[in-house]
Amino acid sequence: MLRVHFTVEDLAQVQVMVLGPLAETQLSLRTVQQRDRAALFDGWRARTGPRISADRRETARFLSSPTGGLVDLFTLVGTAGCMDEGIERLISASDRRLRAEFSVLPRTRTRWAPWLAEATDADPRAVRRMAVALQGCHRAAVDPYWGRIDRHLEGEVARRGRLMVRGGVGALLDGLRPMALWQPPVLEIPGYRPLVHPEADFHLAGRPFLLAPSVFCGPVPQLFAGSQADTVVMVYPALNNPVDAAALWAPSTDARPVDAPVPPALSALLGRTRAIVLCVIADHPACTTTQLAQRAGISPASASEHATTLRSAGLTTLTRERKAALHTLTHLGLTLLNTNGSAPASS
Repeated sequence: MLRVHFTVEDLAQVQVMVLGPLAETQLSLRTVQQRDRAALFDGWRARTGPRISADRRETARFLSSPTGGLVDLFTLVGTAGCMDEGIERLISASDRRLRAEFSVLPRTRTRWAPWLAEATDADPRAVRRMAVALQGCHRAAVDPYWGRIDRHLEGEVARRGRLMVRGGVGALLDGLRPMALWQPPVLEIPGYRPLVHPEADFHLAGRPFLLAPSVFCGPVPQLFAGSQADTVVMVYPALNNPVDAAALWAPSTDARPVDAPVPPALSALLGRTRAIVLCVIADHPACTTTQLAQRAGISPASASEHATTLRSAGLTTLTRERKAALHTLTHLGLTLLNTNGSAPASS
């Protein structure tokens, strides 16, 4: 049992917010290593597990050990709307804050790869390597489903917001039953097994309290409040229905087959298939050649050939992250698509 104590001032600082893809990626690392909640995650695990490389597995065990000890990237990085933003904040974090977060881990470093032991001392090269591995975990575990995950979590935030509008903060906290019980002025979390906070009673001490829904959070909410954190974060499970889970993990239907309509001017300029390949890269930046082939409805060899031609023309670029080659649109490619009415709408 954990009891979170609120003052009147604390209640005025309660918020509900989605933490973003970096936080969801880290939480997914614990889920992929476990075998619980099969009805919710077995389909996702079957697709994700084989895509976790050696560096990524080591990073998963380091950041989210299934036996306890979770590095608190949530309060270190804060809310980040995209993965790149979160990674940049992680790399830019001070040595002092990084060491403070890594200090929650057991000091039995023999279980870790040597480079991760160096990360605990905030070695810049090790932290960057960890960040690269974390990006790889994101592409394997979260990115293929992020659009659906984000909509699901934003829907949860909207639902909680309506509770607060109708009945105030008390209604919001009371609506967390049965995973948390609001007994004013205390929020009780039954079955809480602390990863960081061993005490049964926790006082906010004037810090804002952020409720953060998560698809990958375990069945019991978890509290994150590092010694350097300005905000206390309680991550709680927002996926409990197997039907909702099946919809989240369903195979993507966003493939763009070769016979899909493309702007005639673009097709006349590049050729029909090549125009589709360019549109797919615009719709799905940082995709691999295999993903490009699947989404364009062509063979990997054909996708590679067309992507090479587009790259030679300066319309796309290729970046390499370890063994993965990722295709991205250039400014010239975006200009061409805008001219031909095929570029994705900018936000």
